[in-house]
Amino acid sequence: MSNINQKVIDDLIKLLTKFIERKTGTLSIKNRRNAELVHYYYEILRYWNKINFILKRKLKFTKEPHVSNSYSIAKYLIAIYRIVWEKENVIKVNNELNFIPDELNKLKNLEFFSWEQALFGKKEIERLSLEIAIPTFLINKLITVMDVETIRANIKLMDGKVDNKSLFFRFNDLKIDKNQKDSLDFVLKDLKEQGINTKRDAHFSEGFYTELKNKKKIILNRLYKEGKLVIQDKASFAVAHLLEPQAHELICDMCAAPGIKTSIIAQLSQNQSKIIANDFSKSRLSVTRQLLRRLNVLNTNLMNSDGIKLPFRFTNFFDKILLDAPCTGSGTFSTNPELKWRQNEGFLHQNLVLQEKLLKSAINLLKPSGILVYSTCSLYPEEGELQVVKILNHFKPMELPRWFSPSYKIDNQQIPGTGRLFPATHYTKGFFVAKFKKK
Repeated sequence: MSNINQKVIDDLIKLLTKFIERKTGTLSIKNRRNAELVHYYYEILRYWNKINFILKRKLKFTKEPHVSNSYSIAKYLIAIYRIVWEKENVIKVNNELNFIPDELNKLKNLEFFSWEQALFGKKEIERLSLEIAIPTFLINKLITVMDVETIRANIKLMDGKVDNKSLFFRFNDLKIDKNQKDSLDFVLKDLKEQGINTKRDAHFSEGFYTELKNKKKIILNRLYKEGKLVIQDKASFAVAHLLEPQAHELICDMCAAPGIKTSIIAQLSQNQSKIIANDFSKSRLSVTRQLLRRLNVLNTNLMNSDGIKLPFRFTNFFDKILLDAPCTGSGTFSTNPELKWRQNEGFLHQNLVLQEKLLKSAINLLKPSGILVYSTCSLYPEEGELQVVKILNHFKPMELPRWFSPSYKIDNQQIPGTGRLFPATHYTKGFFVAKFKKK
């Protein structure tokens, strides 16, 4: 392995110190431009509990004065990752991080570290937590709805520990003028000539797969820069499709930012539906505005408001509502490893309260016979099945695509109109999805 740039080391220590101290605002836009910094930050967070296990149980540094502050702990986390995961030479790591002699001697022991020995005699939950680097809280929640091997398979895919070598993208025909040559056939031919082979998705005519190694080529491609190709997760595409938007329908995307699902709704209706895209965050809505402009979305009004109290004078207002609700993100670790270590009862409860209030708001705003699609990128039953059972008396269930997996059983019964997408089954993020018609 090569040496890490000293500026990257310094910035990495600052980022890890913030995370240790539970401060917000970790990766700035500037930081995200540095691929090496992002790689090490996310990798260390990905294996957070494993690295801390080594620090506390094996090196037993936590009671010593030189690791009494967050800055020092951050240095050790980097050293442990470099030595145990990257098999880097301890002397080289010391040149990067500058440890005192006593610390260096202890770090040398890591060259002979064995997980098999470290996990010997551990109970099943703790062992699994360390093996696949997830909080025991998450395992205890999922063990009620999944067996251990299913948990392991989903987390490994979701966490990037098993290579999912495919990349999903969609063709955006809102950017194609009838007089232009960039029809779908032309686009696919153009990609093939650049060595980017594609395969049409089995469920969506606008969706395609290519090998993950082609991602950089696509991003640099003029078709992507012009908004004619959109890289995204298939689950988001599937959720937006469930609305089946039609011309002249009034549709609300209640928690719209960053706008990917809004853009899909616009595309499916060929800019003929009327969309109100709302979000609580003004800064995230600014990102949405830029995205929609780039993708030629013309039928959408943006609203910066609290989805719980949208400023409409009338109830029974919308034909269709998409509520892709804020959640714990327990189905999205691959894109945000930080979320793993926020998983606890308090964080879950905070999201449950918000989801329940948003659902009540959606019920009031939806017309009779209107369609509600509710989704969360969560694997917890509390944010899916157990949330929608509270509102079933307002709705009739609608049929979901057969390729969706069944949702979890509640009281040994399936909830009609609900389903799930799993990383290990569908190669998407983990999602709960429900589709209902208001009575």
